Amino acid sequence: MSEGHIKAFTKAIDSIDRSKSRREIFGDFCELAYCALAKAASPSEQQREALERQYMEVVARYRNKDDIRRMPELLGITIEALNHGGIDFLGSVAGELEVLDAKLGQFFTPYDISRCMAELTLSDVAKTIDEQGFVTVQEPAAGAGSMVIAVADVVENLGYSPDTHLWVEAIELSRATFHMAYIQINARGVAGKVINGNALTLENFTTSLTAGASVFYAANGDPFAKQRAAAREQAEAEEMRNAERQAERAKRLQTLGKNNDYVPATQLGLFD
Repeated sequence: MSEGHIKAFTKAIDSIDRSKSRREIFGDFCELAYCALAKAASPSEQQREALERQYMEVVARYRNKDDIRRMPELLGITIEALNHGGIDFLGSVAGELEVLDAKLGQFFTPYDISRCMAELTLSDVAKTIDEQGFVTVQEPAAGAGSMVIAVADVVENLGYSPDTHLWVEAIELSRATFHMAYIQINARGVAGKVINGNALTLENFTTSLTAGASVFYAANGDPFAKQRAAAREQAEAEEMRNAERQAERAKRLQTLGKNNDYVPATQLGLFD
């Protein structure tokens, strides 16, 4: 069935604005779809307005607006193909259209390999979900989202829901590939955020929540609430210890010089 979706997608791409290359049209579709989906999921009015402007900038590249009207057809094919997982659809389409960036050595991990890795990594995921209600996953090099799709498939195969029992934070450096990842992760129903950024330098250019994020928050709240609470407690305890040390040092300084006895600095605690 996925092969049929790929052929339908390719045929539709080839019917759009023949003055543009497949790479251009595919990239524009991904950007338009990202803007539409991210805008619907964003809780920020400022981000929604920015996404609307970005969307219209892409629309302006096409003289024949019938070409723009074909874009929802492409999105429909994509969502239908991803409905039950089991495929990195846009990654497969990109390979079929030959639009991968060879200069960057761009190569998407085949879904079957991603699924195998997910099965091995999440061997005890059911226990984690049963204990805390959900599991969190970070993907620092998301590509088109193949690994995240595989993780969602593993979780769903165990009887859990990707929008309630799974929270993903996926990072992708390439802007064009980030659009692909967002579309697929969102369409797969995964809760989380997709980040256009650099996992090594920690640069963050754009962050977009998926539609499933609101479902997750309604069911579980902040996925990192326990960690944040523990960090606050640790910071408060450290602040208290520092205050106690400062008070002790001040007390020692007050007694300094009240007698003529020599007191080693180490005993005063002035340099610890």
